[in-house]
This record gives sequence, structure tokens and C-alpha cells, in this order.
Amino acid sequence: MIALDYTVIIQIVAFLVLWLVLTRFLFRPVLGLLEERERRTEGVKAETASLLDEGERLKAQYEDGVKKAWDEANAAKEAIVAEGRQARERLLSQAREESARLLERVRDEIRRDVQKGRELAAREAEGVARQITEKILGRRIG
Repeated sequence: MIALDYTVIIQIVAFLVLWLVLTRFLFRPVLGLLEERERRTEGVKAETASLLDEGERLKAQYEDGVKKAWDEANAAKEAIVAEGRQARERLLSQAREESARLLERVRDEIRRDVQKGRELAAREAEGVARQITEKILGRRIG
């Protein structure tokens, strides 16, 4: 059986003194460090979440910017292509008009040349006919 004498009281007092000393110099500082570590960890987690949210926002903003740039580039490309088509049609129209004018001038020139050729041929035919007539008649005609 266990006898309760004064050594038990000394052990209880020693235990309580040791408990107070350890609490004051070991347990509280360690618990304080653990709480500080937990607080910092939670702060870093919150900051990480905030940075992730900011990253997602920036990524979405970047993707929107890229999409807008592509849309603007496609619109600009379409405008340039349409302008090129209009310029091509305008140049083709001008070329057709110029070629029609040139063709009409050439036709007029050919008509004048043919008319001159006919007049010249008619005069020469008249001259040849006169010469033939003079040779046949043996005299000059008037």
C-alpha cells in the first residue's frame, strides 16, 4: 500500500513548481511560436489566394485583350481587302474605258485611212481610165 507522508507533498510541490516554470519558460513561448507560425501560414495562404485571384483576373484581361486585338486585326484586314477590291475594280474600269477610247480612236483612224485609200484609188482609177481611153482613142481627153 502507498503511504502518504511528507514526501508526497514535496513531490506535489516540486511537480507544481516544475509545471509553473515549464509553463512560463517553455510551454507559453512554444505555444506563442506555434500561434505565430499558424498566423503567418494563414496570412501566406490568404495572400496566395489573393495572388491567384489576381492572376486569374489578369489572365482573363489578357485573353480579352488578345481577342480584341485579333478582332481589330481581322476587321482591319477585311477593310484592306475590301479597299483592294474597290481599287482593283476602279483600275479595271479605268482600263476598260481607256481601251474602249483607244479602240474607237483606232477604228476612226482606220476609217479615215480606208476613206483616203478609196479616194486615192478612185482618183488613180480615173487617171488609169483616162490613160487607157487616150491610148485607145489616140488623142488627149480633156
